[in-house]
Amino acid sequence: MQSHLENNDADENIKLDKLNQSISDEPNASLVSGNITLPEDMFKSHFYYLLYEISHFKLGMFFVILLVISISSVLIFNVNDGNLIVFIFLFLFSIFGSIASLITFNESIKDENFKIKLLLEVITRKPPVEGIEWRTITHNMNQYICDKGYWPTPYYFYCEHGCYNSFRDLIKAKNPDAHSDPSTGDGADKQFITDARDAPNDGDPILEEYFIKAAEIQKQAVREYWKKQYPDADVP
Repeated sequence: MQSHLENNDADENIKLDKLNQSISDEPNASLVSGNITLPEDMFKSHFYYLLYEISHFKLGMFFVILLVISISSVLIFNVNDGNLIVFIFLFLFSIFGSIASLITFNESIKDENFKIKLLLEVITRKPPVEGIEWRTITHNMNQYICDKGYWPTPYYFYCEHGCYNSFRDLIKAKNPDAHSDPSTGDGADKQFITDARDAPNDGDPILEEYFIKAAEIQKQAVREYWKKQYPDADVP
C-alpha cells in the first residue's frame, strides 16, 4: 500500500483532525439514516445509474465521442486508400482508449485519506452488518469522495451494500489470512485481532491502529449477525 501521507507528524495530525471533525459535526446516525437518499433511490435502475456516471466520466466520454466520429466518418465520407489508414487508426485508438477508460472507471480508490475516512466512519458509528448506519456511512463517503475530487459525482457507491463490500475488501486486503472459527469462542476473536496486528506494516502507525479497531468492530458485527440468524444454534 503506497502512502499518500508523507508529510511531517504535524501535517498528519492536522489531516486526521479534519477527518475526525467532519465526522463529529454530522448529525447523529440514528436520526438521519432513515431520511438519507442514495443513488439506488434516485435512479430507476442500476443501468440508468451507470449511464449517468459514464456520462460524467470525461476520459471515457472523450473516447466514446471519438469512436462515434470515426464510425460516422466512414459512413458519411468516401473512403479510399489514402484516408482508410487514418480511419482505421482513429477507430482502433478510440477502441483501445475506451477499454482503458473502462478499466479506470472500475478501479477502486487507492488514496490513503479515503481509507482513513472509511475506517473512521466505521469506528465512529460501529454499524451492524445490515444496520441503517451503513446508509449514513455511504452517504458521507459519497460526498467526501466527490468533495476531494476522487470522483466527478457524489454517487460513487450505488447503495450501502457497495460501501460495505468496499470496507470488507479493504480489511481483507490488509489481512488476507485472517480467519476465525465460531466454535472456538472468544479465542477466535483474539486470533483475528492478533492476525491484524501481525499483518505487514505499511509504515503508517496511525492507519495501522485504525485498521485494528475497524477489524474488531467488523468481527463483532459479523458474530452478532449470525447469532440473530440462528438464535437456537449453540454458538458463542
